[in-house]
Amino acid sequence: MKKKPLPLFLIIVALLFLAACGSSATTETAPTAVPNTPTAAPAEPTDAPEPAEEPAEMEEFTIGMMVIAPIPALETVQQSFIDTLAAGGYVEGENLTIIRGNAEGDIATLNTIAQQFIDEGVDLIVTTSTPAAQAALNATKDMPQPIPIIFTTVTDPYAAGIATAPDDHPAWMTGSQMYPPLEATFDTMLEMNPDISVIGHLYNPAEANSVAQTEAVKAIAEERGLTLEIATVSNSSEIRTAAESLAARGIDIFYFTQDSTVASGSEAVVQVANDNGIPIITNDIPTVAKGGAVAVGASLREDGRVAGEMAVAFLNGTLDIATTDIERVGVFDYFINRAGAAAQGIELPQSLIDRAIDQTP
Repeated sequence: MKKKPLPLFLIIVALLFLAACGSSATTETAPTAVPNTPTAAPAEPTDAPEPAEEPAEMEEFTIGMMVIAPIPALETVQQSFIDTLAAGGYVEGENLTIIRGNAEGDIATLNTIAQQFIDEGVDLIVTTSTPAAQAALNATKDMPQPIPIIFTTVTDPYAAGIATAPDDHPAWMTGSQMYPPLEATFDTMLEMNPDISVIGHLYNPAEANSVAQTEAVKAIAEERGLTLEIATVSNSSEIRTAAESLAARGIDIFYFTQDSTVASGSEAVVQVANDNGIPIITNDIPTVAKGGAVAVGASLREDGRVAGEMAVAFLNGTLDIATTDIERVGVFDYFINRAGAAAQGIELPQSLIDRAIDQTP
């Protein structure tokens, strides 16, 4: 049986349906392409350490160093001070300039040196010896902002008018006190010769530290029943005559403490001692190298080290001079010269030899 054609309206409906399906397939959204690189880099940890900074360069400073005379003991203190500065990072010729002033034994010249340092505008004044400290203090005390001062080799800053107590001193000045072991020196005298009865003592009354020591020496001698014969000098040219006058008084031993004037010319004392067979004991350590028999004294290098550490801390900005106590050197040394002792008519006891530093040439 012959099939009947589909009605026209059914054909039109079918065509419209197919067109709609085809249109839907062709307009379907294509999938988004995946990028070849990651969409974001991984976040860095928030606590990652900062890159190390280059160390800051140390500031440069200028120091004025003044000394009463070219005495080996004082030079030893100054060198120890400079070595301590270098160990703390302040090296001369690199970040440190040192202007040196030596009064050659003339106390008045110290005032000129101190004024020079002020005119130069130094950052710090370092003094070696009591007269140098006094001159620096006098030169700076009327300044609106005094230049800071650190002193070394000052025997008695209180008798010298520099301070009244370790914690009571000018706000711009402090340092290390090098007081000699006077009692230990008398003990050593009697150890050298128990029969000593007359001591010949030399000093310069213009040096405040020597005056203070001499008063203490007088008291110790009196307490021990010893006679103290005294000769004074005002400069090194008078030392030989003063020593000869003491020898003529029948003394058993020569003695002088930390007196800058006598120390600067102590060769004259050695000569008189050798000529008269009278031994020398002193608190001036370098005199032993010149021929003195025995020295008992506060350590020179320790004095420079103590003051040097103060200076390093000050330059670092961690030390306030106004609140820093004056520090007494607590290390003592014994020195002997056996050849000098023999020339002066004495044989040193083994007990002293065993504990002393031998400077026999």
